[in-house]
Amino acid sequence: MKNVKKIALGLIAGAMAISFSAFTNAHSNNFIRPNKAVKAGMITDNYIVQPSLNDFVQLSSTPVSADCSGTATRQCAYDVTSTGKSNIPDLASYTGAEIDNYVSHGWLTPASGSSDALYQP
Repeated sequence: MKNVKKIALGLIAGAMAISFSAFTNAHSNNFIRPNKAVKAGMITDNYIVQPSLNDFVQLSSTPVSADCSGTATRQCAYDVTSTGKSNIPDLASYTGAEIDNYVSHGWLTPASGSSDALYQP
């Protein structure tokens, strides 16, 4: 009778261990965070602005049109499109030629209130 109790107790403990491990292996990060790059190594912010002539950087907050001043041949600020999030590399800065390429592919569009100017917050 002692052996039967030990075997039954062992089976119950084993079953409990298996059932608990099923919950600890569940993946909790099966969603895409909004406003973040879909692919690793791609742009992480929603805007690209031009703080100096033909030099562009990422900006996470919405650019203010009042901060567009001075003259330049390209837009002060660009919105990164959803396809841009998957195609524009995450770089510290971008050249005018790169911006022209991204615009031609539809990966960037002029931000609301943007003009041919420099971004000077």
